[in-house]
Amino acid sequence: MTTNIYENEGRLVAALIGDLDTAACAQAERDLAPLFERDDCDIVVDCAELDYISSSGLRILLNIYKHVRKNGHRAFLRQPADDVEEVLRIGGFLQLFEKEE
Repeated sequence: MTTNIYENEGRLVAALIGDLDTAACAQAERDLAPLFERDDCDIVVDCAELDYISSSGLRILLNIYKHVRKNGHRAFLRQPADDVEEVLRIGGFLQLFEKEE
């Protein structure tokens, strides 16, 4: 699992690459910590290269969503693959996050 964080057009983008499974979650939480240091912008979670997400990974997404909403901003998901999108749909995350194409 690799994460890349960058700013684009006033939004923070967190690109998730690989499998966000239980084994990868501890490192992913450390890598995503800079997202929680900012409270002044929307966050986009780029799922274009995310191959798998477990319930532990969903917990990380929920924490991102709560942080963004607490600060009055919006949370987006970008390009989840069909399998990942199905997990997000079943978990109700497509109702929380706005989908960005």
